[in-house]
Amino acid sequence: MELPHREIERPEIAELFYFVLMNPNHVEQLFPFLAPRVEWILSAANPQTLGDEVPPNSIKFSRKAGLRELALYFRDSLKVISGDLTGCIPHHHLVFSFGRVRLQTPGMDQPAETNLAARITFQGSIITKVQIRISWPLVFES
Repeated sequence: MELPHREIERPEIAELFYFVLMNPNHVEQLFPFLAPRVEWILSAANPQTLGDEVPPNSIKFSRKAGLRELALYFRDSLKVISGDLTGCIPHHHLVFSFGRVRLQTPGMDQPAETNLAARITFQGSIITKVQIRISWPLVFES
């Protein structure tokens, strides 16, 4: 007996996004949910920056290939070793998701932990834009 096909909900897609962000070898799993010109924007969280503003120090990636570049940036440049999605709030065509990431820091026995928030813009069940803010005094290198 074949199970009925169920459409994946946006929060489930957000959960998959967090998984592939921490696992660059699995980014293809998110490809069916990405617009051809999807944008990825990563920046340090800044209380002076309002929701729609893109901080001048942000790093931008584009298209499906940009997801792999973003995940590799998390692993290789930011030294993210793991992460968890802790909350997800759907609102109209947006999903606000929150989580934690653990960073391997030189000279420390324990990894550092910091917060991560993403504003995921959807068109139907397709991601068109993701703005990620990481709460950490990081200097991003392009």
